[in-house]
Amino acid sequence: MPSFKIPTYIFSSIILCLTTFSYHSAMASQNGIIDLNKPISAALLAQYNRDGIEIDYDDTTVLKQVYVTAKDGLIARQLPSGAARKVKSYAFGEKLDVIEDRKDWYAVQDRIRREYDEDNDGVVETDTIKWEKVFVKKAQTGPINTTALTAEDLNIMSYLSVAGDSAHFENGEALNDYLQFELIDKALFERKRPLAVNFLSTDKTIKKKNGVLSIQLAKDSVKFVDSDIEGDTEDYRYLGKFDFLDQHLIEVQYWEGHGYKMVDAVEGYLKQEFSDYPYISPNKQYIISTYANPYELNTDLELYKIEGNDITPIILAGFKNWMPSTEKEDIFWARDGYLYLAVNHIATYWTADGNINDQFQYVRIKVNL
Repeated sequence: MPSFKIPTYIFSSIILCLTTFSYHSAMASQNGIIDLNKPISAALLAQYNRDGIEIDYDDTTVLKQVYVTAKDGLIARQLPSGAARKVKSYAFGEKLDVIEDRKDWYAVQDRIRREYDEDNDGVVETDTIKWEKVFVKKAQTGPINTTALTAEDLNIMSYLSVAGDSAHFENGEALNDYLQFELIDKALFERKRPLAVNFLSTDKTIKKKNGVLSIQLAKDSVKFVDSDIEGDTEDYRYLGKFDFLDQHLIEVQYWEGHGYKMVDAVEGYLKQEFSDYPYISPNKQYIISTYANPYELNTDLELYKIEGNDITPIILAGFKNWMPSTEKEDIFWARDGYLYLAVNHIATYWTADGNINDQFQYVRIKVNL
């Protein structure tokens, strides 16, 4: 059988898991050693490219976890070489499980999809997903605390919705209208904290009883009833009233999230829903709500215009590089007209133990209309 020699300047010497081959496929085995400085048959190389290096997930030790620190992401390859086949792409900030530590490469474990055109007719007959060992460049990874936001990161969006028209941006898009972003230091953030405005008045007479929150209206009342059905939980809490809007604010906790509702204080109908707490600008003209989306790993930002008692959506945007603190005291609109936020880069938002990182950076936002 002819052989295909991989030059030594491409591959460093490395031990790999040899696969044991049947007529149809190759399954992972820990019993063989391949020295990539020695000739490797074209058939064996083709088998790697076809079936990968399968691993036993339950019997594989994770040495450590690293994060993608390359701003443009990185490519996982079949073998530790820039010339090897591309297997998967990882986005900036993604976490990787390292199972081997080589000179310039990490071997990481992941579930890899393989598609097979058995008849060579352009039709995929077999589609499998299995745990494999793939390789990434060390230089494109690092610990979680090495990533910080820059001013250029703040206005980069993954999607934008304006007046019902939506657009998604796979590679990011800068928002240059509507809002102005600025990276600030903690000292300025703390100096502005005492200048925070708050238009919500509380009413301790409005309480929930036996799972029912009842709010007295001008002529009637409106009720919100808790639900405790698994997968469809709703738990209501009264927060207060915006007197100048004549609207009550209610928080509702769901099975895996929360939201906020503004309810008309005269007739009890729903005025507006928000993904997170609605912060009202000092001039009472705008509302901004920022939701740290743990599923999409971005910030869902809603901007509204207040006109009389009406609340009109202006934009809904997803900012892909940062997420805000979930503590209400870490977000406030100050009397100078800026919304102040404690934030972190998505790659540093959580600590290694799964808690929110409290070593924040600080941002302020101004409506630019």
